Amino acid sequence: MSVLIAAYNATPFLERAVNSALAQGDLVLEILIIDDCSTDATHEVAGALSRKDKRVVVVRLPKNGGPAEARNAGLEAARGDWVAILDADDAYAPGRVERLVDMAASQEADIVTDKFAYYDPASDTSWPATIGFTKDVTLIDIETFLAHARPFGMDTDWGLLKPIFKRKFLTDRSLRYPSYSRHGEDFLFVTDALLEGARYVADNAPGYIYTHRRSGWSRTKVNYDGQVDQSHRLLLDRRLSGNLKLVSLLKERISAMKRLSAEYKAQALIRERKLVPLAIAGITDWRIAASILKKAKGKVTMAQAN
Repeated sequence: MSVLIAAYNATPFLERAVNSALAQGDLVLEILIIDDCSTDATHEVAGALSRKDKRVVVVRLPKNGGPAEARNAGLEAARGDWVAILDADDAYAPGRVERLVDMAASQEADIVTDKFAYYDPASDTSWPATIGFTKDVTLIDIETFLAHARPFGMDTDWGLLKPIFKRKFLTDRSLRYPSYSRHGEDFLFVTDALLEGARYVADNAPGYIYTHRRSGWSRTKVNYDGQVDQSHRLLLDRRLSGNLKLVSLLKERISAMKRLSAEYKAQALIRERKLVPLAIAGITDWRIAASILKKAKGKVTMAQAN
């Protein structure tokens, strides 16, 4: 197993991520820290970790390219039969790698995932994400994935899952993360793999510890409008465009991402008390207007309750 950690200004939490991967045991052949041209002490921390354990290898990029570019650099350097993604501010639960590798063998899978739990470092608490795996083994085809890979769906966006990948499958099909994407690249990568015929299975246990964005640890500014554009581009993919069901599901994702983008924009303007821009945005975008009304209704309900 090769564990890829794309790291940008990850000094406060990189050691936690690496140690959680090292704790997985001998199945982890290497942990590749790809320093995405950090401006803090990330490279020094990564170097110190590599001196403590020879399995930790540091790759330093000459310029910042975002998580997709960093992971692609990791894929080029990886030597393990399987490749696992670990964000620098996240961690693995004990025994995760062994469990997923065993499932991969028993199910003859190309991709294996599991559930994740949210973690808040400020309170040192965690809670499970709502993910609809109800069987010991769940087979995820492209239709099932697209039906669940969006916000405001029946459960947590499956595009946030962090699977492990059979490296031979990726190599044989020349699959790489989309270099143009700085957010939502996991969704695009898995979609690409499924369109190439990957057998994707899921385990019904939480093994990935996802640090919640409200923690302030993440160094990525979410671009939801960019994800909308990416999904529009995917509609033109010939492997998908001829399937009316897949097109419909992707359009549902686009609509949900537009709603999420509008809600974040409205929340930011309200938080910054930019009332005139907020009013203009509400007039020009009905989704932002709906978000404003939802926020106002929530405040009225709370006031009445008190």
